[in-house]
Amino acid sequence: SFGCCVVFVAGQRKFDFDPNGPDVPNALRSHIMKGYMRIERFDKLNECVSHIRSLSSESSTEESGTELKKGGDNTNVITEETKDGKKIKRSPIRIVGVEIDDRSVDVESAPFVGDTAFMMGNEGQGLSEKQKSLCDGFVKISQYGNGTASLNVNVAASIVLHRFHLWSRGIEVGQTL
Repeated sequence: SFGCCVVFVAGQRKFDFDPNGPDVPNALRSHIMKGYMRIERFDKLNECVSHIRSLSSESSTEESGTELKKGGDNTNVITEETKDGKKIKRSPIRIVGVEIDDRSVDVESAPFVGDTAFMMGNEGQGLSEKQKSLCDGFVKISQYGNGTASLNVNVAASIVLHRFHLWSRGIEVGQTL
């Protein structure tokens, strides 16, 4: 599960996300049942995005941490003071679309900053314009040759999550473990 602890799903009412149900892949079932991962479902995409935006990740305590970047510009970092006077900086969780787009950065360059929610599109058409408008940035998976520029959404998600997981552990491309 590449260090992923929550999967947010918008729509998809016909799927049964009960870990004992027929629609949860066997590879995820044990992670969910052991409490390592959970699936949160939302009826509407906007509800899902609002929930993600309400979450924040702790970036540092009493030190200047790396601020979350959006399109190369610094964004707001929320600074909170705890009861004992410590200052905690929190950054909003980025929503990054996986899409072949002029604004996309190659996932192999590890363009990640902090906690991230990835938005996957439809296998046929990719992300809709509405979905794109909700993203803070985009990554793409470079493909070579004259074939189609499309991957199965499960394969694309696996590649992106794998690269994100390696980045989060400080492992560079080509580095041996």
